[in-house]
Amino acid sequence: MKPSLFILFTTFFLLKGVSQGDSVAFSNSFVLYEGLYLNYSDLKHNWPIPKEKINTSIDKKQLDFYTKLIESEDVEYMERDGKPAKVNSGNVWGFCQNNVIYININRVFFRVPVFGAISYFVAAVPVNTSPGYNVFINTSGGSNATEMREFLLDFYTGELKEFNTDLLENYLKKDEEILKAYSALSKKQKKEQASRYIRKYNEKHPIYFPRN
Repeated sequence: MKPSLFILFTTFFLLKGVSQGDSVAFSNSFVLYEGLYLNYSDLKHNWPIPKEKINTSIDKKQLDFYTKLIESEDVEYMERDGKPAKVNSGNVWGFCQNNVIYININRVFFRVPVFGAISYFVAAVPVNTSPGYNVFINTSGGSNATEMREFLLDFYTGELKEFNTDLLENYLKKDEEILKAYSALSKKQKKEQASRYIRKYNEKHPIYFPRN
C-alpha cells in the first residue's frame, strides 16, 4: 500500500513539474522586462517593445519618457522582425518600468499597485453620463472634469472592469476560504479592505509567465 501511494504522489509532482516547466511563477524577485505594451498579450507574455526599438526624439533617459511618448498622436517603433511600424498612442495598452505595470486610459498612464491573478488600481477617468459611454474607448471631449475610480484586471482573460464588490466576489470564487471571509464583511468593509483580500488571493494563487 505504501509503495503505491509513494508512486502516486511522485508521479503527480513530476507531471505537475512538466506542466509548469515552460513557466515561471511571478514573485517579488521576478523581473518584468521594461518597455511598451502594445496590447495585453505583450504583458501576459512579458514581451514589451523595449525603448531601443521606439523611434522618437524624446530623451529616453527621462523618468517620464513613456508619459511624454503617449502625448503624441502615434508611436513609431520597430517590429521584432526589424520592420518599421506605428500605433495610435490611444491604443497602447501600457508599459512597465522598474518592475511596475502602468495602464493607459485615455492617454494617461496609471500605476498598478496590486498586481497578480487579480490586479487592482485607481485611475482618474472623464466624467460623462451619456448612455453607452465607456472610459476605455471614449475620450472626455471638451470636458476637463474627472473622477477617481477603482478598477480590477483579470490576468487570465485581460478583462478590465470598474471595481464593485460583486465583481470581486465573483473573482474570489476560486478560493472558498477567502471568499467566505470577504463575503462576511459589511458593505463598507468590503470596499475598504478590497486590496487586502486581493493581495491574500494573489499570494495563494500565483500567476505564471513563459520561461525565457
